[in-house]
Amino acid sequence: MKRSNHLVALGLLCASTLCATVDVAAEGYNPFPPAGVYDASDSAFERLLTIRKDGGFTLEVMQKGQSGSLRSGSGEGVLTDAPGGWRYSEGRCSMTLRRAAGGMQLHVDSCASDWGDVPFDGKYALQGAGGATSRGAAATAAFPAPDPRTASPATAGPPSRRQLNDSWSSIDVGEVAGKAVIVMVKPVESGTPGEGLEHFSKAAFVIDTTSDYRALSPANLARPPIGLVEIPLPPTRGDQGLEFEVECSDGKIEDVVVINIASQEHAKPMTRKRASAWRLNERLQATEIKPASRVKCPVAQPGY
Repeated sequence: MKRSNHLVALGLLCASTLCATVDVAAEGYNPFPPAGVYDASDSAFERLLTIRKDGGFTLEVMQKGQSGSLRSGSGEGVLTDAPGGWRYSEGRCSMTLRRAAGGMQLHVDSCASDWGDVPFDGKYALQGAGGATSRGAAATAAFPAPDPRTASPATAGPPSRRQLNDSWSSIDVGEVAGKAVIVMVKPVESGTPGEGLEHFSKAAFVIDTTSDYRALSPANLARPPIGLVEIPLPPTRGDQGLEFEVECSDGKIEDVVVINIASQEHAKPMTRKRASAWRLNERLQATEIKPASRVKCPVAQPGY
């Protein structure tokens, strides 16, 4: 969509005695809304609207306490100047922004199927100095609380995209309902001698707007993904490790993740035992396929 060039329009009105005045007004004109992070979170949802200086925006909706819910979602695009505010339109989805006290009034139409639970007419307040604290608390509430029997204080709360990018490994990328689904694992140092054995503390289906975290801005990297659905790991002994197989299938069901337990005794070949198989169902929940032996994988992949 082309944006009207107001600077040219102003230039056409310029007379020789008024050029200096018009040029000053034109230089200060900005066709985009004020950049920043705008918050419309409530008791059930976290809603964040990020507007960049170039008019680009990202709207993220995450249902609290139900990671991966179908009522979560996200949208992005570029705003164009419109009478009384700014507008975005693609297909049936349209959005209008207007200035409001302390933030923006957002109107949307036919966007909820992709963007999640977005009110038709909602107030988004500009986050101030204390906004980061409230936003962090909301993000933590949006994920299930960690099990106190297995989680340490350092693991409380959802990981940010930066933490996922720095400390986790991506082993497969897929898509569901227009969102990227990344299978990620978190490696740990073993401390137990044993060549070829890999050890992991977590595995998860990560649901997000993109799988390319390297292309995200620092502000977007600091946020958690749209959803993170943990994949339970089988228990192992100190002399055992885990291996993952991806792109597996169970009949017509694709994108199944298989977990194997690997063992290696001294001077003997490594042995592998299939432990479990998992998929992300249509409700964005981790579902185990039993027995795991019925799942077919293209090739046995050592390591991950």
